[in-house]
Amino acid sequence: MATWMFMMLTALRKRFSLTQTVFLSIVKKYRIIHFLSEQYELLHYYDNDYIINDIVKHIEDQGGNKDELRRTA
Repeated sequence: MATWMFMMLTALRKRFSLTQTVFLSIVKKYRIIHFLSEQYELLHYYDNDYIINDIVKHIEDQGGNKDELRRTA
C-alpha cells in the first residue's frame, strides 16, 4: 500500500506541477494520505487519472478548489 500511495501522491504533484512546499501544505491541509489510506481498498483498482480526480473531488469536498492546486508559489 505504501508504494501505491507514494505513486498517487507523485502523480498528483506532477499533474498540477506543484512545488514541494505547496504540495506538502495541500497534503496536510486536506489529509490526503489519510484519504488514500481509507479509500485504498476501492481506489487501488482504478487508473491514476481516476484516482487523481477522486483526490481533487475530496479536496473540493473539504472546501478547497482546483485553483489552489494550480498555484506554484
